[in-house]
Amino acid sequence: MTTKAKLEKSKKPKSKKIHLIKTKKGDLLKLEKLRSELAEQKLAFNALEDRHLRLRAEFDNYRKQKEKEIFRLFKYGGSDAIIALLPVVDDLERMVNSSNGEESTSLDTIMEGVQLILDKVSRRLQKLEVVTFDSVGEKFDPDLHDALMVKESGEHEENIVIEEFEKGYRMKDKVIRHAKVVVSK
Repeated sequence: MTTKAKLEKSKKPKSKKIHLIKTKKGDLLKLEKLRSELAEQKLAFNALEDRHLRLRAEFDNYRKQKEKEIFRLFKYGGSDAIIALLPVVDDLERMVNSSNGEESTSLDTIMEGVQLILDKVSRRLQKLEVVTFDSVGEKFDPDLHDALMVKESGEHEENIVIEEFEKGYRMKDKVIRHAKVVVSK
């Protein structure tokens, strides 16, 4: 046979033979059982996928809600402090208005009024968990104090707070205002 004839023969489509596989009745039952299990697994998968999508949507809604709450806290968080101090402003206005009509108001009366207002402010601050801290006699701590001056002192060791211009304040465990102090040299 020539090469040309071999090429033509190889180009001819080969007939497909269908092979019949002899199966046993048990094999068919196993196949049906596997198909049934596959269908059950697909249903279970679809149910889990649906649950996953629902949980994801719930989480997204929860996240968005919390973002809104945080935004509101930042926007209106100081309103509680302002509301707590408004009665103090009212007292100051009453004090000014009551002394306008009188010719002379004694210094003692004014001082009593100021002391009452100061006490009220202190109570309001305590309700907000704002407290002062002692500085005089303590070792200088840059986390608590701002040194405005340094003075030589024969009575105190070096770096001891010997005078306080303004009190320091804490809210819970955070310093919200450093004490303005004089430190020994």
